[in-house]
Amino acid sequence: MSESPDNQTLIDALRDEFSKLSGGSRLPTIREIAAQYGVSQFGAQRAFEALKEEGLIQSFVGRGSFTAGARPVASPSQRARVLIVSHATPSFRGAEIAEHMLSFLNASQHKTIHVSYTDVDDLSDLLGRGGFDICVLQPRRSVLPVEALELLKSKAKHMIVEGRQLELMDVDVFLRNRAKSMAIALHHLRSLGHSHIGFITERLDTAAGYGEVENLFNQMLSADPDMQEGPVLRISEPDQSQALSELIAEGLNEARDAGVSLPTAYIVSGRFQAGDIRQGFGAAGLSVPTDASIVHLRAVSDESRTLTTVGRSARHVAQGVVELVNWRLANPGEPSGLVLDDPALEVGESSRSLLGGTS
Repeated sequence: MSESPDNQTLIDALRDEFSKLSGGSRLPTIREIAAQYGVSQFGAQRAFEALKEEGLIQSFVGRGSFTAGARPVASPSQRARVLIVSHATPSFRGAEIAEHMLSFLNASQHKTIHVSYTDVDDLSDLLGRGGFDICVLQPRRSVLPVEALELLKSKAKHMIVEGRQLELMDVDVFLRNRAKSMAIALHHLRSLGHSHIGFITERLDTAAGYGEVENLFNQMLSADPDMQEGPVLRISEPDQSQALSELIAEGLNEARDAGVSLPTAYIVSGRFQAGDIRQGFGAAGLSVPTDASIVHLRAVSDESRTLTTVGRSARHVAQGVVELVNWRLANPGEPSGLVLDDPALEVGESSRSLLGGTS
């Protein structure tokens, strides 16, 4: 978002003030900031929203605003019955997170059960009367029946949903900090001298959050006067006759044929694999990173390490969920809220400095 000079001065001042605080520090209220800096509450609110987009601060309904970077942590006073529920649709990433959660929870001497389900009737039969202290749900990305969520809430005192944004559902949500992911990716490429950066994403349902990530790219790019407007390529889900790499090449070639000046760097968001990205650019006659530097917004895994990646490992996600479990058990009366989990930059072979050398 573009800001007026006065409001940009406030944003810069608050960024400097808040960045000196440790992660998880409680911040002044909008009213207090307005009084402190002699601005309107609307101006203070706009500044807070800008810093949220950067991933510097986060807010919780009923709790206030805090600096990002630290999860709420507390040790429960007793062992608890914890239920982990995953959808039966195969997901290597979800299974890896669940495995780490089980290990961490068992190490904390909680009594943990992990079940998978295909429909609500199956889930009801599996859980019986319930009686769990807390339930951690790993839903499918595209479908989460309301009746399944209500069933689980009836079986456990508290609910945590991992990886899916749910509003007005009275549950704790543990979600990656998308704004910080984008800010880290753009900062990395800018630091390498790239001023013309494009964006490649998938055409997926809104539950996947790709529309939000694209909006963040456009907002952050337009807020930097030194950056050129970058093209956005939206890749459709392939049919059986096409691979993702072919669709990437097709999108790049169509942009070039339309007279679009291709950027020197791209941020890629979606389920693309490292091979898809490299093959797609290669088929379009572009070498990575010589012709185009790549930063992939994706879960960190061994397969992705050849690319420069902004993401989180399965172990990191599981550790954060377990810390939230322990905090919730120790603070049962606190209102539910959203916990944003910070990603990290893994520098691979796909991002090249225009200032000389390869990062």
